[in-house]
Amino acid sequence: MSIDLEVARKDGRIHAFGAVRADTGGSLTHSGGNLTAALEKLDDLAEGASFVLGHNLIAFDLSHLTAAKPDLRLLKLPVVDTLRLSPLAFPRNPYHHLVKHYQDGGLRRGRVNDPELDARLALEVFADEVESLRGVTPDLLTAWHWLITPAPEGVDRALDDLFTELRRSRRPTDTEAHAAISGRLEGVACATYGREVLAEADRLGWALAYALAWLSVAGGNSVMPPWVRHQFPEAGGLVRRLRDTA
Repeated sequence: MSIDLEVARKDGRIHAFGAVRADTGGSLTHSGGNLTAALEKLDDLAEGASFVLGHNLIAFDLSHLTAAKPDLRLLKLPVVDTLRLSPLAFPRNPYHHLVKHYQDGGLRRGRVNDPELDARLALEVFADEVESLRGVTPDLLTAWHWLITPAPEGVDRALDDLFTELRRSRRPTDTEAHAAISGRLEGVACATYGREVLAEADRLGWALAYALAWLSVAGGNSVMPPWVRHQFPEAGGLVRRLRDTA
């Protein structure tokens, strides 16, 4: 189920939302009125969904939903954030045509204040991301699978399932992942810093995943999106270290 919230800047409260089920085609739109009752309907719509999807879902929508109604059942579902996946699937400039990478990473909306349309656009972005990821080299997919689904308790089920499907293999072992990361760094990064980064790879997660994505297209006109540098400041530092010489 894809969701999108409209939140008032003045009070930080949800004043509208839209949701779309990709499997059944069911949808729900709320604007004004009883928010609690509307969120209960949203919970009903989410029943049976494999995961919740959204654009900037983790940093934005989920926190507002939790604040508004922390007992929502949908908050226990696995999540997929299309914003976080986009720099992996589309590392080259101009990235995906629906994502404003150079600004805040938001969606390029067809109409202002139409959360249901934005929920549908997020589904479109996700479909394009999956299609693009199918063309990524196996070693890079292996590295990303391991980096963005930390184990054991922190495994993100939705992303783990997605990359398992893409790779046709379960989450790689530490040895497999280290070999994949090392292979990606060879010849494109400083060998000294590469060894240092590999030694701490298990804690670098998304930051290293984004650095590897950028390195895969380095030399072109690609720029790491500003929102990545803001949410994952270590990503920019990793690129500077790995592109240095020693």
